[in-house]
Amino acid sequence: MDLCDRRRFPRFEGPFQVDLLNMGDDPQIPPTESIVPATALDISKEGLRLKSHYAAAVGSFVSAIVYFKGQGSVCLCEIKWKREDGNSLLYGLYVKEWCTLDPSLARKLKELENNSALSQETPPSGSAVATSLILI
Repeated sequence: MDLCDRRRFPRFEGPFQVDLLNMGDDPQIPPTESIVPATALDISKEGLRLKSHYAAAVGSFVSAIVYFKGQGSVCLCEIKWKREDGNSLLYGLYVKEWCTLDPSLARKLKELENNSALSQETPPSGSAVATSLILI
């Protein structure tokens, strides 16, 4: 199964600026650097696909500030998967909790969710609808 098929909620394609709280997982990042920059490639209600130089283990937790239209939304995430991508790392994050969710980002995620639900209910145009005829 493709990872993209596992999402329950639609993706909002990025890129989006993200600040990660340095929890000391990566020995290459000095402890005095409290914020580590990252980029969310997409956002959903329950997840982020993230690109960063910050090396953290699968199963660990990260706090992230996701920026949309200049406003920050804070979430606590669990790292579900990690892959190398050139000089960076790609992460699949599960959002355990949105501590603060900016209203404009909340509206956009809800709009995507509503549009996705509508597209699943409506058969594609031009599709044939099967009918059966019973003769008595």
